[in-house]
Amino acid sequence: MLKSKIQFVDNKPYININEVLYSPLAYTTYFDECGEWSDFIKSGYKMFFVNISFTDLPINNSSGFTPFRTGVFESEIPDYSEFDEIVKEIISECPDAFIFPRLNIAMPRRWLQENPYETVATDSGPRESLYSDLFMKDGAELLKELVAHIRSADYADRIAGYQLCGGTTQEWMHFDLFGSYSEMGMEKFRQWCFEKHGIEDIKIPEREDFAKGILTEEIQKYYEFCNEMPSKTIEHFAKVLKNFINNEQLVGVFYGYSAYVNLQLWGLHGLSNLINSPYIDFFSSPCCYDSNRALGVDWGDMLPADSVKLHGKIYFVECDIRTHLTRRMQDNRPGKYPEDKYLLYDSNGNKTVWCGPDTKELSISAIRKAFAHQITKGSGIWWFDMWGGWYKDKDIMNELSEMKLIYDNSKNKNTKALPSAEVVIFIDEKAYANIPQGNHLLNTVNHYRITMSHAGIPFDMCLVEDAEKVINKYKCAIFTAPRPTENGKNAIELYQKHSVPFIASTEDKPYYDINELRDFPVSLGVHCYNGNADVFYCGNGFIGIHKVDDGETKIKLPKKYKIRSLLGAEKSEFETDTIIVTGPKHSTNFYEIME
Repeated sequence: MLKSKIQFVDNKPYININEVLYSPLAYTTYFDECGEWSDFIKSGYKMFFVNISFTDLPINNSSGFTPFRTGVFESEIPDYSEFDEIVKEIISECPDAFIFPRLNIAMPRRWLQENPYETVATDSGPRESLYSDLFMKDGAELLKELVAHIRSADYADRIAGYQLCGGTTQEWMHFDLFGSYSEMGMEKFRQWCFEKHGIEDIKIPEREDFAKGILTEEIQKYYEFCNEMPSKTIEHFAKVLKNFINNEQLVGVFYGYSAYVNLQLWGLHGLSNLINSPYIDFFSSPCCYDSNRALGVDWGDMLPADSVKLHGKIYFVECDIRTHLTRRMQDNRPGKYPEDKYLLYDSNGNKTVWCGPDTKELSISAIRKAFAHQITKGSGIWWFDMWGGWYKDKDIMNELSEMKLIYDNSKNKNTKALPSAEVVIFIDEKAYANIPQGNHLLNTVNHYRITMSHAGIPFDMCLVEDAEKVINKYKCAIFTAPRPTENGKNAIELYQKHSVPFIASTEDKPYYDINELRDFPVSLGVHCYNGNADVFYCGNGFIGIHKVDDGETKIKLPKKYKIRSLLGAEKSEFETDTIIVTGPKHSTNFYEIME
C-alpha cells in the first residue's frame, strides 16, 4: 500500500509518495470513455483522479446533469465496475500510475425514499441535507464499504490518496443552493442559535425574506449557520476516511470558495473551520470563472491559497480550461442528455462559459495562463478535461508535457533571493453574513482580486484569521470586507498597532480603482512590474504575462536578472532588468528568473 503526505520544498508543494517527491500535476475527466488518459500518460503524467459515486443521481439539481452511469449503491449488490474498469485501463498503460479516487458521497435513491425528514427539496427531487446526522452516520458506513473495496482490489497498490466530494456539483454546496432549507434544517438552526448564541426560539426566516435586501438578526444568523455546518459535515467524513486508512494517505476536499463565491446560501464560507484539520491535506476548487472565462483577465483562485499553504496544505486547483476542441456535452455522450442544457452559445449567439477560444493558438495561451498562475503561486493542478477531448491535439499535449517538465525541474530551485509578493489581500469570509442578498458590497473581494491582477504587482491572499502569522511578511495589506467580523476588526487593529500600512474597504469607500491600488503599494517601495494592465504573475522563480492588447509591453524587474524564456517566445537566455514582450492580444509568455 502506498503512503503519501504533503511536503514543501522552498515554499513549493510536492506529494511525497513512499518518500519520493512528485509534482502535484494530474489529469481527470467526467466522461472516461472520451478521456485522454493515454495522451497524458505519454506526456509524462502519472497522477490521475478517477470519479466514483454512491449514486447516479444528478450532481447539478437545476440541470439534472450527472456524469455517472453507475451508482455503486443503487442496487442491492454494490456495483464497482465503472470505477474498476477505468482504473485498470489506466494501470495497464501506466503500471506506476498514482490513482486518486474522487469519492462522491451522495446517498442512493432508496435512502432518500426511506428518510424524507433527512432530505431537502431540489428541482430534480429530494437530496440529503448536509445537516443530517443520519446522512453522516449512514454515509460514513457506505464510505468505508467503498474504500474497503478499493483497498482490497488488485489495483490497491496504486491508490495514492482520496478526494471527498458531496453536495451540488460535488463541491459541498447545499443541494438546494439555499442553505438546505427544510423542516429538519430549521430545527438544527434553532438548536445552533441556542447552543452558540444563547438565543431561544429564534424566528425562522421565510424563503422570500432573503430576497428583500434586508438583514434581520435571524437572516444574519442563518447565513452564519448554513456556512458553518457543512464544514463540520466535511470534517466528519474526512476523519472517518483518515482513520479508516490509518492516516497513511492524503485526503482532500472541495471547499472554501470565499475569494470568488459571494452567495451566502451556498454554504462555502467555512474554510477557517477546516484549515487546521488534521484530517484534510488539500483543498480544491476550479480556477475562477471571471467574465465567463474570457481571455484578457486572470482566472484567479477561488480561495485564499496562501492561507492554505501557511497551514501546511496544498491548494490543488481544478483547471477545467476550455479549448477550441470543446464540444457540447451532449455530443460526447450522444443520447444521454436530450435536454441540451450545456450550450456553447446562448440564444443571442454569445459564448457561454462552456465555449472555448476560437483557435488552437488562443487555447494554448489559455492553458499557459492557467499554468503560469498556479506555478507562480505554488499550487497543484489537475487538468479537468470535463467532457473529454478538450486537449486532443498534438501541440496542446506538447505544451502540457513541457509544463510538467518545468514543474519537475523546479524542485531544487532556490527562490529565497528571487522576487515574491509584497502585498497581501485579506479575506474575511464570515463577513459575507453581514451583508444582505443582492447588495453591491458583496462584490468587494472579487473587485480587489480581479483589479490587482491587472496592477502589475504580485499579491497573496490570506484569511483574516492568519493576519498575525504574516504581519512581518508584507509591506502593505488590503482588507476587503466593508462590514468586517470581529476577527476582521481585530486584524485591522493589529496592523494599525504595528504601523503596517493598509487599505480597508468601508461602506463609504468600498472600492479602490486600479490606479489607487497600484499607487498605494508603490509609494511604500513595492515594485510595479507592468503598468499596462496586462495580467501579470510572479513567484517561485517564474514570471508570466498575458497580454490584454496587441503590440509591445514591458516587464520592468527590480534589478538585473538572468532570464530564461520557456513558453510563448523563442527559447533563449539573457540578462536584463527589462523584458520586452511582443505578440498579439491575449498571447501568454512565461519565463524563468534566476540570480
